[in-house]
Amino acid sequence: MLTLLAQFGGGFNTENAPFTEGIETEEGALTNVESFISNIIGVLTVFAAIFFIVYFLIAAITWVTSGGDAGKLQNARERMLHGVMGLVVVVAAYGVIGLIGAILGFDLLSPAEHLGNIIPGN
Repeated sequence: MLTLLAQFGGGFNTENAPFTEGIETEEGALTNVESFISNIIGVLTVFAAIFFIVYFLIAAITWVTSGGDAGKLQNARERMLHGVMGLVVVVAAYGVIGLIGAILGFDLLSPAEHLGNIIPGN
């Protein structure tokens, strides 16, 4: 714990910290929030794709090594199907968010301009 605290011995410097550019203004702060949310969604999507690949490969190896056992073949088929369904859900989530945004009249994946409209004093 002391090692972790020692890393920040000079205090927290926000000059070069991520997501702090333009934080002095409302627009800059909201754009930083939007960038942060966008990065989180991107990372989660990459993790989902990697998980799909690993899960699908494990199922494929189970299929190949099943040796004709009907139970193992069925298990491998179900795993492959579940992996594909999970990937479809992740990809479809973007479409659903876009559709909801179109129905509501604004882009849910780029909220900075709409958040700026609801801040008091604007």
